[in-house]
Amino acid sequence: MKTLAPIQWMNLVKSVIIFFMISSIVWMAANYVMFREFFIGWPVLLGNALVTGVAGWWWYRREYHAVFSWDQQGFGLRRGGGDNSPKKWRDFSRVSLFHEGYGRFVVRLYQDDGARVDIPASDLKLAPSDFRFQVMELVAGRSVAEGLGSTRKES
Repeated sequence: MKTLAPIQWMNLVKSVIIFFMISSIVWMAANYVMFREFFIGWPVLLGNALVTGVAGWWWYRREYHAVFSWDQQGFGLRRGGGDNSPKKWRDFSRVSLFHEGYGRFVVRLYQDDGARVDIPASDLKLAPSDFRFQVMELVAGRSVAEGLGSTRKES
């Protein structure tokens, strides 16, 4: 089984910024309650940056990081700390490419009972359209070329 788990920089930056804002507001509020003034010096700022870097990395790994494993029979997708329950390609009947906004695409797999699974192609640094065609071949039960490169034939 092949595994793909690139770092999604936008989600990591978002996590760090969220924790930086929260810790800065908490520091200023505690400082104001205790001393009735706002004190932010370089040691405080650097300490805050270190703490938020660690907390942001932890939050990113817990909530956003996507790990995708696949082969000819099936795949596993784990988002953050969620489970990686394996799924079979043959359990799905339809495939579509879905735009979530802000340039993010997912390849959406549909089961006959209406359930669906989203594979975050953009977060996994895959070419969404090419990846959709490869998933369509896997769902149809046809063999695909090794890797996740382009499925288009060259002349």
